Amino acid sequence: MIFPEGVKMLYKLAPDFSLRDADGEERSLRDFRGRYVVLYFFPRAMTQGCTKEAQDFSSRIGDFKGLYAEVIGISPDPAGRLSRFRERYGLDGIHFLSDPELRVAEAYGAIEDGKIIRSTFIIDRTQTIRALWKRVKVPGHVDEVLEMLRTIHAADMELLPEIRFRRAFRAISPDPVPRELVQRLLEAAHLAPSCFNNQSWRFVVAEGESLEKLRESLAGGNYWAKRAPVIIAVASKPELGCRLSDRRDYFLFDCGMAVGNLMLQATRMGLIAHPIAGYNPEKAKEALRIPEDYVLITLVVVGWHGDAGKLSEKHLEREFGPRERVSLSEVAFWGYFGG
Repeated sequence: MIFPEGVKMLYKLAPDFSLRDADGEERSLRDFRGRYVVLYFFPRAMTQGCTKEAQDFSSRIGDFKGLYAEVIGISPDPAGRLSRFRERYGLDGIHFLSDPELRVAEAYGAIEDGKIIRSTFIIDRTQTIRALWKRVKVPGHVDEVLEMLRTIHAADMELLPEIRFRRAFRAISPDPVPRELVQRLLEAAHLAPSCFNNQSWRFVVAEGESLEKLRESLAGGNYWAKRAPVIIAVASKPELGCRLSDRRDYFLFDCGMAVGNLMLQATRMGLIAHPIAGYNPEKAKEALRIPEDYVLITLVVVGWHGDAGKLSEKHLEREFGPRERVSLSEVAFWGYFGG
């Protein structure tokens, strides 16, 4: 589609809020988790432009709900006036919220000269702002919003771009990665789920002397990783996670999920994050002073995309060749194992 004039594409966390609705009940953005939200700010109920805008949204409520979306209208009007507004014009399906002190409007940047400017936001199911319109012109606006929501919804049903793009890249640049970006990767990893929230992972970012010693522990096939400016060790031990029946030491699974988070975050940021198993664990643990009772599960090689000309012929072919996966039917079954 051609994006309508005045729309701005975003990918920004939506500020949470808690306001009284037209029935005097407290409603928060978090009440709508897992659904899209079309959030629009309007200056005053009962006025001509605001009435027409609300009627337009109300007339398309079925279309919005078909896309798993709720429509929220916020104005400075008191709850009682919003209730009368809803009843007088039959504005079914819209959640009207009262923001008399304009705190929420201010948080969303929908204020100019102390007054609300007509603005609309599309918030996705992760409560991230994906599109906004400022200084909205009412005629045709709801159709624009609905078309944009359809586009966002369709995109969200596809595989995540980070999952589709990620692979075991080895052409890595020695250029430094700023510390704050490495910190962001660690934050992403640390937000992974874990059994009973034990957070059994431990990360060591090799740097300086420890990085040089760690490079010496790498197997010959990981020659390419020695160019990397960042290597992150992931270590844990069974006692840090859940120890369950049937040999289920969950710390390994916990750490795997954390590394998965790290890899997807790195891909989104334009970085390579390549976990490797080819290293001497005793030498690597000694280089990083990891206690003996810990398992050094993996080393994650991190860096910017670099010169593929430094790869071996085998790795060069893998870098640019087709992605290899066995058929999904060989690894995923419906009903019973092997079925």
